[in-house]
Amino acid sequence: MNRKKIELILGSLTIVCAFFSWWSVAQILKVAGASSWTTSIIFFMLLWVFICLDIALFEDIVFLELLLFGSLLLGIIFTGSFWHIAGVFISGYFLFLASRKIRRDFELNVKIDFLKSLRSGKVLMILAISLAISAQYFSYVSQLNGQILIPRIETSGISGKIVPKILSLIEPNFKVLENENLTIDDLILQIQKSQSLNQDSQVTNSSIAQIVQQEMENQNISPNSREQFTAQVGNQLNTLNARIKNDEQAVIMKESRQQLSTLVGREVQGSEKASDVISQLIAKKIENIFTPNIIGKQRSSSIAIVLAGILFFTVFSIGSLLSVVSFLLSWMIFSNLVRFGLVVIKTVTVEKEVIF
Repeated sequence: MNRKKIELILGSLTIVCAFFSWWSVAQILKVAGASSWTTSIIFFMLLWVFICLDIALFEDIVFLELLLFGSLLLGIIFTGSFWHIAGVFISGYFLFLASRKIRRDFELNVKIDFLKSLRSGKVLMILAISLAISAQYFSYVSQLNGQILIPRIETSGISGKIVPKILSLIEPNFKVLENENLTIDDLILQIQKSQSLNQDSQVTNSSIAQIVQQEMENQNISPNSREQFTAQVGNQLNTLNARIKNDEQAVIMKESRQQLSTLVGREVQGSEKASDVISQLIAKKIENIFTPNIIGKQRSSSIAIVLAGILFFTVFSIGSLLSVVSFLLSWMIFSNLVRFGLVVIKTVTVEKEVIF
């Protein structure tokens, strides 16, 4: 297989992955409930892999840059906005800089170091992809007249572990959340118990003593029988008090579940893990802050800019981690192409200027 065929295959795969990458972002924005970025992450990782291979293997720099720009331009199909086009041009500029920096590193190396050369353009590549995604999001959101949809990355598993630790630092009563098996009902009982234990004990002992003393005086009970009478009355009052507490706990449980259901936006049964429900509650509050009903174009644009900025930094941070995986995948493919003789690495003699 010659070099032109490899370029044609890589170029085709790049365009296909680019199309589905931007399509997956459009689906998240347009389809209610499509809030998971898992599919988009997979497509963008594949796109990144093929872009890396394109930069390393394409001989014609003009054809390469047209392909890179075209892979970004495909997203306009789903928005058709001026701001998206402007964002694509800026993103394309950074992607061109990244490709030229990587190719320059390949040329300057005495020995081919695939991963080292890719790392030289890593930041510019992440910046280009992040800007393109944010531009598509801003273009779509700024055209909305109603409620803004905030794309979110599913992190319930992570937040379920982090949130309890943060809350336990703020309020000691929430230390119980660090127990992964703790349910909502257990949490309500423990908080209620910790808040009322001392007070209930003092009130109960004082009330029992007063009642027993008054009854013994009214009934003229002899000193020898007072101990037995005190124990009998105390047992009856403790039994009655326990029943009252059980009834109060049942009422508190029901009211607490109803309040949590209202706050979280779904029915809370009480058997759910407390850490998961608290994490959902925090996420719901954040959504309520950043998802107002927009009235007026100016306010919509302002909110869109803020949310696009948040999305940009989020994608940039995640891209820094995922780039490592993408680089490794592209390196593995490149190594196998060399291993099977589809790509050949040769040693050549070059003339070079030096300063004496």
